[in-house]
Amino acid sequence: MKKKLIAAALVLGLFSLQTPAAFAAFPIVSLPVPQTAKFDQGTATLIPPTSNSPGAWSATTTDPTIATVKGLVVTIIKAGTTGVTYTQAASGSFVSVSRVSRFTVEKASPKLGTWAPLTATLLSRTLKLTPPTSTAVALWSYRSSDTKIATVSGDALTFLDAGTTTITATQSASANWLGGEATTSLTVTSLPKILGTFTDITIAKDSVSNLNLIEPTSSSPGAWTFSIANTSIATLVGKVLTPKNIGTTTITARQAASGGYGSSTLTMTLTILGATAAVGDFKDVTYTKTASTSNTLSIFAPTSSSPGAWSFSSSDPTVASITSSGNIGSITVYKSGKTTITASQAVSGNYGATSKTMVLTVNSAPTYSTLEDLQKVVGDIPQTILPPTSTSAGAWTYTSSDPAVVSITGQKLNFGDAGTAVITLTQAVNDYWLSGSTSFKVTVLGTTPTVGTLSPVKVEVGQTLTAITNPSSNSSGKWKYSITDPTIAKVVNNAIVGVAVGTTTIIATQSPGGKYGQSNSVQAILTVVAATPKPTPTPSASATPKPTPIPSATSSATKPVVKVTVKKRVINVSVKGSIVSVLINGKKVKLGNNTVKPGANTVIVKVGPTVIFNKTYRIK
Repeated sequence: MKKKLIAAALVLGLFSLQTPAAFAAFPIVSLPVPQTAKFDQGTATLIPPTSNSPGAWSATTTDPTIATVKGLVVTIIKAGTTGVTYTQAASGSFVSVSRVSRFTVEKASPKLGTWAPLTATLLSRTLKLTPPTSTAVALWSYRSSDTKIATVSGDALTFLDAGTTTITATQSASANWLGGEATTSLTVTSLPKILGTFTDITIAKDSVSNLNLIEPTSSSPGAWTFSIANTSIATLVGKVLTPKNIGTTTITARQAASGGYGSSTLTMTLTILGATAAVGDFKDVTYTKTASTSNTLSIFAPTSSSPGAWSFSSSDPTVASITSSGNIGSITVYKSGKTTITASQAVSGNYGATSKTMVLTVNSAPTYSTLEDLQKVVGDIPQTILPPTSTSAGAWTYTSSDPAVVSITGQKLNFGDAGTAVITLTQAVNDYWLSGSTSFKVTVLGTTPTVGTLSPVKVEVGQTLTAITNPSSNSSGKWKYSITDPTIAKVVNNAIVGVAVGTTTIIATQSPGGKYGQSNSVQAILTVVAATPKPTPTPSASATPKPTPIPSATSSATKPVVKVTVKKRVINVSVKGSIVSVLINGKKVKLGNNTVKPGANTVIVKVGPTVIFNKTYRIK
């Protein structure tokens, strides 16, 4: 009895160690994702929801006619949608749970076999079609891409003409399969046929009222029909062709299929000619393109006996384009080159179309980059000068304005004597480029020569000294002169000319010569004195009495007395004993008071051509 009590107590103890059902935990489970599969897959594996319980998952479907499940593996029966219940078994402290989703079986695309190309003779007339193999079981239908070659009725082809067409086989959709489509080519061959020619026709307008077309020869008995592309040129009724207007069109002859012969098509060109217009010259034009003009020009169509409208075209619109306005063509020039301008005259009345061409040649002056001036020293080594960049490929030649200063060998400059030379680079004509040139200056500096002093110079009023005693110098350069006061004396063509009595400064400078450069300037006093009076020649004896001579202004025994007074800016001039003329700064003035400007004012008093008074006054 005691042993039984102990055993019962152990059993009760063991039961007391188990977790009561009231304390069991529910796992955290995600929502299941609906799944799909294709009908032709056969099986698919379901993906259960996620869970924090390790319990095993199983599934069942609500419609086993669509799919059945073993574990999580689905066996597909047919297309459709069924409900799926996922169940997770209890495990440890987690109780069993279930979730519901759906599983969809989609229709599958049938797999079609290869459909080989079909060939048949036109003479065989019909052919029964056999569709390609397919994984689906469904009805087939057919169509032809060119019903002029073959037509389809059910699965039977009927041949109408030789040629090639595409046959399309379409399998209908079914409960578990989508529709499918396959294509193949059908070639229907003709019996060999021999065709004659369909010759072009050329006639003059109004030469015939109509003409009958002749059918080409053929080994086929098929009927011929004719058509014309442009009914404004001619009309065609059956085989009767009626010309209407000048121009060109295409006539097509078609022979129908017959027996085992396929159809045939031949074409020919119908040309209806008009009278030939008498057209004048259309002369070539040469135009020089410049950067400073709009580069446009107008040309006129040739004269013509036809009143037809003119139009113009350019064979190379990159050289020049042309627009038409009546019988005038407006040309716009773009670049150097040649283009053919065609003047085309349209059909008019009984005159046919005509055209004439001329060549437009466009020349351009090349453009150059700038060459910098050079400054060298006597004795410098030669220097090569490359020609500037140019739009032309013409050959270059070099010239020097003074070979003694700079001589040229090819593109090399050789420096000689001191001085300045202009170097000119000339580019020859090339293609459509004119000749051009550019230049730059070269100054060769020499040694400064050693010069002596310049002796004072004396000249009379009105006298021209073409040569004076120059200073001594070791240079052979020419001497040049300048005068500080041109109212006293001036330099004309490097000669000294006396202007008015007085003194001024003459400056002499020696130009570069040989290896010597320009000299330092030297100067001296230049004195201008009154001109030496010339004696009056004694008149020769004459039988003819002469009028009594009028005494000259200087014939008086008394020498004229000149008095000049200055007060502020007024110069007063008075003269006694002769008739005189008075000049102040070379301008003729009156005796008495004369208002002058500040500075040097030279007063000259003359008796006739002789200067009797010359003095300069400084007026403040």
